[in-house]
Amino acid sequence: MVTLTRPDGTRPEDLHLSRRGLTLALTGGYAVAAWSAQAQPVKTDEAGLVTGMVELASPARALPAYVARPAKEGRHPAVVVVSEIFGLHEYIRDTCRRLAKAGYVAIAPDYFARVGDLSSKPDFQEILKLVATANDRQVTGDTAAAVAFLKGQPFADAKRI
Repeated sequence: MVTLTRPDGTRPEDLHLSRRGLTLALTGGYAVAAWSAQAQPVKTDEAGLVTGMVELASPARALPAYVARPAKEGRHPAVVVVSEIFGLHEYIRDTCRRLAKAGYVAIAPDYFARVGDLSSKPDFQEILKLVATANDRQVTGDTAAAVAFLKGQPFADAKRI
């Protein structure tokens, strides 16, 4: 079982997964991802949080990202939320808010901003073609830009990303 509810940092026992647990997590994660763009998302309120869009300085161009963090002062551990193939939609923003409620700074880069809003595309085959345009170098660069952004913020603990 993986637990990300400790603002003081992840402990080794949080990351212990059996082979069966890992298989269930991956297949369950895929099922949720495939279903989540069509499902009615959970709406976590923003009370006690600071949320909004920011621009990341990624290698190719400025990249939008959603950030949610606790409103209380101090440096908080941070998490980069990687979206599934539907991009930065309400489910991903809500995931960031839930992590922020647990004491984390959460940032979700819009990896597919270069090709548009994938959550609004009705044709799954079209979505797959657009997602395929995001290569490893681009995604790695976008993730590095999110980490660099976090390291430069007074509310994020650069040692706990």
